[in-house]
Amino acid sequence: MITRSQLFECGLSEGQADRLVTQRQLREVLPAAYVHSSAPASPVNQRLWTATLWTGGVISHRTAAGLWQIPSASSDSIHVTVGDRRSRRYPPWMRLHRVPLLPETDTDQLEDLPVTSRIRTILDLLRTERPGAAQNLLDRSIQQSWLGAADLQRSIVEGRGRSGNTQLRTLLAGLEPGAEAESERLLHRILRQSGCTGWIPQYQIVLPGRRIRVDVALPQHRLAIEVDGKLYHDEFSDRFEDDRARQNELINAGWRVLRFTWRQLKDRPDLVMATISRSMAAVKDPIV
Repeated sequence: MITRSQLFECGLSEGQADRLVTQRQLREVLPAAYVHSSAPASPVNQRLWTATLWTGGVISHRTAAGLWQIPSASSDSIHVTVGDRRSRRYPPWMRLHRVPLLPETDTDQLEDLPVTSRIRTILDLLRTERPGAAQNLLDRSIQQSWLGAADLQRSIVEGRGRSGNTQLRTLLAGLEPGAEAESERLLHRILRQSGCTGWIPQYQIVLPGRRIRVDVALPQHRLAIEVDGKLYHDEFSDRFEDDRARQNELINAGWRVLRFTWRQLKDRPDLVMATISRSMAAVKDPIV
């Protein structure tokens, strides 16, 4: 892909550029944006490069998420963020996001293609996706250490007045130390509201040759509590296999393991707490 201004930068005159188009050596994809006739057909890549060259912006939002392999909804449009407020007409396959300024620190390159950075891509999606999808993405991002609460706070402050700030504040308010997912936060609330004490979130259990981190532990009772979130993996996934291996190791090391689903936490919190209480009471001599 090449733009008309880039042709001039290479030393061509307007007449020479026009002849290349007339002779069909260059094919105009958008006004003043061309593809060479010898280029292999690659509609998706051509659209990505056309979008960035023609707008002067960077690939962003759902399109950037696909390039970063961040889980998000698919989109038929090419999403581009432009650091200016100029009004312009754009083709129906392009979705333009206008911002007053796009700092260089919020951009990156993937195979030379300008894209928003991974953190910026996630923050943009947290602003624009529906609440449920945004919450799931935030949980995934925290689990993978892609971003943290400080990144949300910074984006809210720097993006004052931008759309989506209300949703970012809601997501930030729902975060709490030691919880990596909404399901874990729900378990924490159940434990707090019941008056249960002695529980520790994200507890590291040291075993011979390995450390296993559990969602919540009551060390005095050698009780580990694991939570299956709303988007829990299926029985054929690697995560499922690893969870069962971890659980067996904990049991062999003298720990008892309770596992709850999202639906149990949400719809039957009393049953969840009663199960935990019975397991705690089964230990006659808690470790002090």
